[in-house]
Amino acid sequence: MEDYLFECASADIEQLARVIADLFPEQTRFAEHAAENGTPQLVVHWVAMRMGTAARRMTLTVAIAPAALARYRALPARMRSRSFAVLHAYVEATIGSLEEQHAKGEETPRDVTLDLDEEFA
Repeated sequence: MEDYLFECASADIEQLARVIADLFPEQTRFAEHAAENGTPQLVVHWVAMRMGTAARRMTLTVAIAPAALARYRALPARMRSRSFAVLHAYVEATIGSLEEQHAKGEETPRDVTLDLDEEFA
């Protein structure tokens, strides 16, 4: 998995990045940034080959509600698998939705935000 770049200050945010890394091509960059309210967000930068006639830079921001992130962080490591599965499924669905938009000839946004709350943790 070292074909990816992880720039996350928090170990738990990097762990979330590693959970979804298999959904993205090599050379994808996973970074942690603070939202306006200070909550860490996972920002994924990748080059999409299936979103147009040429390679296209895309950004997906995974924004987890502060209360949900706090619940996740309070969970023992052995109990985080449900959150991992939810994150993986939602990111996969988001990418699939973008690919469907492109297939229909619709314009796909370069920047997408995935908001997670109760469903995450």
